[in-house]
Amino acid sequence: MNDAAAHKGTRKDSARNRERLVAAAREVFAERGFGATLDDIARHASLGTGTAYRHFANKQALAAEILTEATEQILHDARAALDTDDPWAALELFFERAARRQAADRGLYESLAGRGDYAEQARIWPEIIAAVTVLFDRAHRAGVVRADATAQDIAAIFALLGPAFEMSRATGAELWRRYLALLLDGLRATERPPLPVPPPPISALDTVLKAGKRT
Repeated sequence: MNDAAAHKGTRKDSARNRERLVAAAREVFAERGFGATLDDIARHASLGTGTAYRHFANKQALAAEILTEATEQILHDARAALDTDDPWAALELFFERAARRQAADRGLYESLAGRGDYAEQARIWPEIIAAVTVLFDRAHRAGVVRADATAQDIAAIFALLGPAFEMSRATGAELWRRYLALLLDGLRATERPPLPVPPPPISALDTVLKAGKRT
C-alpha cells in the first residue's frame, strides 16, 4: 500500500471512530446525563480513551454537538405545532412533544435545565422562547390562556417537570404526563386571581436556570 492509500485509510478510520463516539454519546448522555464522562463514552463505543480525546477536547465539546441537534428539534416542535388549528391544542402538543423528548433524554433535560454549557444555554433559550411566543400569542388572542402567562414561563415549567422525569424513569410509567397536565391546567384562561409576580425577563433565564440547578 502506498502512502496516499494509507493516509486515505487512516482518514476513513478516524471518521468512523468519530461517528462511533457521537453515536455512543447520544445513548450515554440520554441514559446518564452529564454525570457521564468522556471515558464512559469511549468505553461504550469500544474505543480507547486516547481516541476519544483526539476527536473531542472534553465531554462538553461532544455534548454540544449532540445536544444542539436535540434542541433544534424542540424549535421544530414549536413551529410544527402551529399547524394545529386549535390554539390550546397546539400549545399542549408542543409541551407534550418537548417534554417527551426530555423524559427520554436525560442529557437534553439537564442541558435545558442549566446543567450543561452555559454559552449554549444563552444561544438556545432565546430561540426557543421566540418560537413558543408565537404559540402563546395565538392562544392569548383566542382567549384560551390566562393573560398573565408568557412564553418565558416554559423554562420553569420544564424545570419543575424534572422530578417527574426521574419518577418516570424509575417506575417505567409516564408519570410526567400527569404532572404536565396539572401544570398546563394552570395556564388555562379561567376565573383565577392574577399571578402574584411577573415572569422572569428573557435576560434573566440564565440566572433562573442556574438557581434551579442548585436546588
